Amino acid sequence: MKPAKGPGKSPARAKAGGKRKVVLPGRPYIAVIAGLVLAISLGVLAMLLFGPFPPLPLDHVVRNAKAGHVRQPVAATVKPRHPSKPPHEARAVAHDAQPAALPFEEHLPSTETPPNGSQVRIKVEPAAPAAPPSPPAAEPATQSPQPAEDTAKGPRMVVVIDDIGDNPVMARRLMELPFPVTLAILPNRPHTRSLAAEIAAHGNETILHQPMQPISYPRVNPGPGALFTDMDTRRIQTTLSENIAQLPHIVGINNHMGSAFTSDQAGMDAVMPVLKAHGLFFMDSVTSPASAAAEAARKAGVHYYRRAVFLDNVRNVRTILGQLKTAERHALKHGRAIAIGHPYNETYEALLLWAKERDPHVSLVTLTELGPEF
Repeated sequence: MKPAKGPGKSPARAKAGGKRKVVLPGRPYIAVIAGLVLAISLGVLAMLLFGPFPPLPLDHVVRNAKAGHVRQPVAATVKPRHPSKPPHEARAVAHDAQPAALPFEEHLPSTETPPNGSQVRIKVEPAAPAAPPSPPAAEPATQSPQPAEDTAKGPRMVVVIDDIGDNPVMARRLMELPFPVTLAILPNRPHTRSLAAEIAAHGNETILHQPMQPISYPRVNPGPGALFTDMDTRRIQTTLSENIAQLPHIVGINNHMGSAFTSDQAGMDAVMPVLKAHGLFFMDSVTSPASAAAEAARKAGVHYYRRAVFLDNVRNVRTILGQLKTAERHALKHGRAIAIGHPYNETYEALLLWAKERDPHVSLVTLTELGPEF
């Protein structure tokens, strides 16, 4: 008699070589849930043992963007490769190839500029100034002069601080530095005359920091007493003469801003006879690569100086200290260097540090002691 077949019944005997079927108890989705729980448990165990996995680059960028820490891309960070030379040698070769190349910087108004930007131009009443002296005949310059190679007296360096005018406290601190500092004083400021007298009494050299029109005018205000390219010769010379009259002890002038005006040949030609008549030199702050100052000074027979290094385009003590070292190297190479800074706290602190560690082979002198390039 054969055994009965039905649900829950199994055959009494398996066929030879047959396989037994395994049937999971319950419904199939329970097994899936059990597998997910096992996988999650293994993942947690792995994190406990080995730590969290590093974030993907995209995750890092997204998190930083939400936190406001993403830097803007800077194209200048991509540098050409020089497989045949180390990077420092490649930079040195590039520097030597262009010894006269100077960084140009149009300085924005300092904190000494009136905040409302008023009185961009000053009305000058018509007057009858004496006719300007005729400029002596001279060969016109065909190009901007190269830095003068002057090693006969050893390497020398001048520190000039611009924008002196409304900050007597900083001016006095600069005068107490353990080396000479030439101070460039802005005209038509509340403390222009009193500071000029005090600085002269202390023995520091002073020059007029003559405001001139920048390329960014009228967005950027050069300040009262400025020279503009649309002024005629008489107006230029009257304005400059009035500014010079406020500072009886100056030995020369340099330009405040002036990237537009110093590039204007007619404007610079109008400036030089006034300087010649007063026995003053012109120091080019080099705020424009197309400055016409050198050619105008040569034609008029006016002594000419030129800035080599800006110290504080970046207001950071260590950066300014590095720029002072750059000026030292320029002096060691060319025999002379003029470094221009501004009355910032960071600049003053950097000068104090530099006084203790500067190169003793470079002499610190005034502009008069340095002498002109021509």
